[in-house]
Amino acid sequence: PETALKMATALGTDSQPDLNSQAKWGILKPGTTVNAGPPLFPRLDTEKKGGDKKKREKGIKPVDKNKKKSRNQPGPDDEDLITFDEFKRLDLRVGEIVAAEKIEKSDRLLKLTVKAPEERTVVAGIAEFYEPLDVIGRQVIIVANLKPVKLMGTTSQGMVLAVKDGDRLILSAVSDSVQPGSKIS
Repeated sequence: PETALKMATALGTDSQPDLNSQAKWGILKPGTTVNAGPPLFPRLDTEKKGGDKKKREKGIKPVDKNKKKSRNQPGPDDEDLITFDEFKRLDLRVGEIVAAEKIEKSDRLLKLTVKAPEERTVVAGIAEFYEPLDVIGRQVIIVANLKPVKLMGTTSQGMVLAVKDGDRLILSAVSDSVQPGSKIS
């Protein structure tokens, strides 16, 4: 309730705010000085003192556990968005799967040999959805500049992109045949 009075003071009106008499154009006199004053609704500081200091120094934003995502508004929060420069760092390429085999002791992983244009090994969690013979010869989209990581004793030198659609997993691919190693732009 006191905000309306603060706005009236900032706009240079001396009277008590009254919507009935002031809800029209031309009430303010030309040349009236507007006083900016303090913010009407100051930002709340949601960061805790102390424990989050190291995270703030590294540029990591604390998670607001009280903040609920609206189910009516699809899309990422601002914290989930990346800049164009960050996106440009991704090396997305078309890769052709030239060999595939199941990884022993794993129900989910396939060891793929992908030509992009050099041959590389990529471990992919697609074995529940694809048999090794079904993927050989497919052109897929890979992330080529991931740090190598060892999975179930096999070093993976990239990632195959796929789409999760309900209970299915579908490999991401290009709509026409292209040269293996072609960059996605």
